[in-house]
Amino acid sequence: MKIFGDVTLAKIRDSADLRRLLPASLTGFETVIVKPNWFSPHPANFTDAHALGLLLGALDGKIIVVEGYTLEKHDGSMKFTVDGSDVDWRWVMENPDWGWAREEGRWEEIRRQDEGFIEEHGLRDLLREHGADYVNVTEEIWAGRTVDPGEVRERVEERFGPVAEDQLYGFMPEALRAHEGAPLVSFGKVKGIGGTFPSLTLKTLFGLIPDPLRSWWHGPGDARLGESIIDIARVYASYFPLYGVCEAFREATAMSPKGAVKVEWGRYDVVKDLGFASLGGNLMNLDAVTSAIMRVDPSKVSYLTLGEAVFGPYDRAQVEKAKAASEDWIPA
Repeated sequence: MKIFGDVTLAKIRDSADLRRLLPASLTGFETVIVKPNWFSPHPANFTDAHALGLLLGALDGKIIVVEGYTLEKHDGSMKFTVDGSDVDWRWVMENPDWGWAREEGRWEEIRRQDEGFIEEHGLRDLLREHGADYVNVTEEIWAGRTVDPGEVRERVEERFGPVAEDQLYGFMPEALRAHEGAPLVSFGKVKGIGGTFPSLTLKTLFGLIPDPLRSWWHGPGDARLGESIIDIARVYASYFPLYGVCEAFREATAMSPKGAVKVEWGRYDVVKDLGFASLGGNLMNLDAVTSAIMRVDPSKVSYLTLGEAVFGPYDRAQVEKAKAASEDWIPA
């Protein structure tokens, strides 16, 4: 185990190991909300049943797992056209209104594919085993079961100032607000070793934006992505104390131009059996330290630079210590 200020890195073998590192205020809380990373089924790119099981087994209270729909999370058969145009990343960038998805059974198909992903990867059985509930934010928000945006605006702006896009104030489901004050664990993965834009605990919260493709929230050339990540974090931090766990229990991803796995955003290799997690209650410090361990410069990660004005600066002294310790956790 290694301590970097308020961030802990440790090898994790089982739920008991993880429980020893989590604060009692989290493990013993009556209800805990957990946001995994279920964006796509690509290798090492999502929170698998093993990883989620370790976290759920470390918690005592009622667990609510929360995620949104994504068109990337499917079996390959889901394709949509609108007015003769294929719905893809670029089309959504120019057409951010999802009203079309409510027509002709499209919503039902998105729902079916999400259920298929959960079943295929053993996640449904895991949720049943732990008596955990599943709340899908896309389902709740599209159905109109949301907190009054005026209330959300007032709460967010009082604590963190205004967000860039007012529609974010309409993205708080009533089903989650009913548990206001419960801890929300952003359960990230170590994704992007050696790259330029790691997907860690703050980025995991980006999945709470309900759009099944979030290209508009990325913006052209990802110009809007860092701002969008920080703004949805503002919304949820206004209702729930945030805690982060970022895992590399069995698999992690390392960016490489010749990587074995090819995806729309690049190529990567799968790194196996690192067996560690980083965790802490300050997501800025947690992601900055984890970035440094991953040999990524946090000063060039947009959500960390923008987040300093909202959540405070990350600890640069601990980042330097993490850089020096990187090979202890991720061999070069």
